Amino acid sequence: MGRMEKKENPMKSSSAVRLVIGLALLIFAPAASQAQAASEVPVHVRVVTFSGQILIDQTVRTGTTTVPTSTRATCLGGTPTNGTKRVEGATALGALHTAARLAQPRQPLLISNAFDFGLGLCGVGASAASGEQWWELTHNHKPSMVGGEATMLKAGDEVLWFLSETYNLPSPDELTLVAPEGTKTGRWMTVRVLAYNDAGVRRPVEGAALSLEGAAPTNAAGYTRIRLAQTSRFAARAEGFIASNRVVVKVSR
Repeated sequence: MGRMEKKENPMKSSSAVRLVIGLALLIFAPAASQAQAASEVPVHVRVVTFSGQILIDQTVRTGTTTVPTSTRATCLGGTPTNGTKRVEGATALGALHTAARLAQPRQPLLISNAFDFGLGLCGVGASAASGEQWWELTHNHKPSMVGGEATMLKAGDEVLWFLSETYNLPSPDELTLVAPEGTKTGRWMTVRVLAYNDAGVRRPVEGAALSLEGAAPTNAAGYTRIRLAQTSRFAARAEGFIASNRVVVKVSR
């Protein structure tokens, strides 16, 4: 969800349109969606900021949960209150709450309950939306058109919460990093960086950089080759894109 404060012609961008549609759909979200709640399911949650900081990147099990609300969650306007709200079923907001509690270090949430149409996210850890910033929700690489508590998940789903710098510009495409699970010490291996657009269509990314010392940027087909001396965790970044998932490659002798 994003800001509701009136800004200078916020409807001029696709991000603003998605934001307004999402708020509207929340108002009419059928109560029956809560019936989808059942047992917990495994999903992957990522939280990334426009500066490229990866706050959360992990798989969790999520289901019906209770989330806190705060008077400090003022990014949407209104008057939020301290309290709790039960969120039914396996949802994007519930998954975020679970992941935030399990993250190292823990990433407490700032959630607003200022409006009848649903809960809104204002902050994750020290990263809080301000001004034109807003938290965009992506479900399986496509923007969710409803809020986090109405975005229902199934096993294996991927959720991305992205702190966008402004709703007045289109949101960046999302990077994804593909790498083998394991390799041998010093052996060359190939990894690839792709990007998903709003339609969930992916393409190779040239010039993406890995967070590994000495790694060459990706070529026109999105590939680069690396050698590892030990088990490593790394991600990919490129200017104008949302930072990728982190991968862990186990290295054996």
